[in-house]
Amino acid sequence: MAASGDKEDAGKNQPPSLDAFSERLELLRGRAAPEEPPEGNKSGMGRAMRVSSELIAGVFVGALLGLGLDRWLDTGPWLLLVGIALGFAAGVRNIARSMKE
Repeated sequence: MAASGDKEDAGKNQPPSLDAFSERLELLRGRAAPEEPPEGNKSGMGRAMRVSSELIAGVFVGALLGLGLDRWLDTGPWLLLVGIALGFAAGVRNIARSMKE
């Protein structure tokens, strides 16, 4: 008879199952999770940094390509000016694309 009493006592001292623990953990995580702002509600500073970097990168890449072509073809500042203009246009296009998002 002592053996059957030991089995009952052993069941009472057992920790809850892993499934019950997982359910409680998910409930707690759901309550503690911070609310994220909607995708269309980005901060103004982040958007301004993105816009400025798009424009600067476009002009910089266009100027580098124009300068490289000028030195290679020995055409003076003309391809540099064309590269700057095309880089500016590409930067403005990227800005317009990012503002639509």
